[in-house]
Amino acid sequence: MVGQPVGRRNWKLETRNWKLVSNFQSSIFNFQFVCGAALLCAILILSLGSGLSTLGRLFGYSPEQDDVNGAPTPAKWQDTPIHWQINPSVGSNVLTAGGVSVTTALRNAFNTWQSSQLNNQSLTSISFTQDANTSQTDPDASDCLDTVSFVPSSAVPFPTGAIAFTDIATDSGTPPTTYDCTQNGVTTPQTCNLSSCIVDADIGFNPAEQFSTTTPPLSGDFDVQSVATHEIGHFLGLDHSGIANAIMYPFGDTVSTGQSRVLAIDDAVGVAFLYPSNNFASATGTVSGQVTLSGSGAFAAHVIAIDAASGNAVVDGLTDTSGNYSLVGVPPGKYDVLALPLAGVYDLSHFGGWYCGFRPNSPPCCDPATDNTCTGSQIPDPTNYTGKFF
Repeated sequence: MVGQPVGRRNWKLETRNWKLVSNFQSSIFNFQFVCGAALLCAILILSLGSGLSTLGRLFGYSPEQDDVNGAPTPAKWQDTPIHWQINPSVGSNVLTAGGVSVTTALRNAFNTWQSSQLNNQSLTSISFTQDANTSQTDPDASDCLDTVSFVPSSAVPFPTGAIAFTDIATDSGTPPTTYDCTQNGVTTPQTCNLSSCIVDADIGFNPAEQFSTTTPPLSGDFDVQSVATHEIGHFLGLDHSGIANAIMYPFGDTVSTGQSRVLAIDDAVGVAFLYPSNNFASATGTVSGQVTLSGSGAFAAHVIAIDAASGNAVVDGLTDTSGNYSLVGVPPGKYDVLALPLAGVYDLSHFGGWYCGFRPNSPPCCDPATDNTCTGSQIPDPTNYTGKFF
């Protein structure tokens, strides 16, 4: 199975612009349930129905983050419904014959997130409104219009192997903060009442790749609805997941088994955390603890909660600079925990939006080749261990 990266690029308003590029990977990573020679330990706490206020800023499912006064803070939309619009034009690389229109495929993808459930309960308050079609082809982080385009111009760069991208603009700081939206030459000030607001998100499909909307997708084509569902996850504020069956896994595929249109538990928990319904906290729990390596906290260790009965990976996340983690929104049950280095098929570069909450002036949050303010050094994430299963 050959995978190609799907991803997100971020733009911070009123400070500087930066973008992230995922490196192409074609191998498949197999989880290793083995103990390494290095000293690795994790202390676990499972609490069901607990409040979220005591959990600090450590999360599973890797949300997009901003550094707000030294604290990693998830970015999200402050109001619902969230508006979106589509340029329905397609090139010869998008086949809709025998399938649905790209507009229908996008509606289905947005509805997948809006109607997500966990244990047959709706745990999210997210909703969307489709606005009138647009002729806009390229992302514009300053207009606060959230567009989907299949015909980006040649001025829009796609890294090698990239299937699609989402450009996200955020405004962050001690609330309230203000930012500008400029449409047709008219600038209007807006207010963000959260610590980090998503204020613009644009999705672009790579015109050099082949897409189709049939069910199942044609052999050799990427499925429009599957790719769109992944990109809408970024649109909502989620970074990548390390669980291979999650919609937010960093890689897409052209075989039907690799092109899911449904959310995994990790995806459903992630969107519910960002946009919770009233019963989210009481219906789920938290697995939290610390991963240490030779007595020190291990940054960006990949922690996975595994259902003890089925052996399925349920929710994952990354540790902070002290090695701490909290997997918030875990369904009730008994879990084993697997702690792994962030290495193999993916690495820290695939979680750049999450990393931005810790050191935004360093890679992989920014690219020194294109951003002269990207002068910081990357936080070391140790990979000299094979993992441990608890």
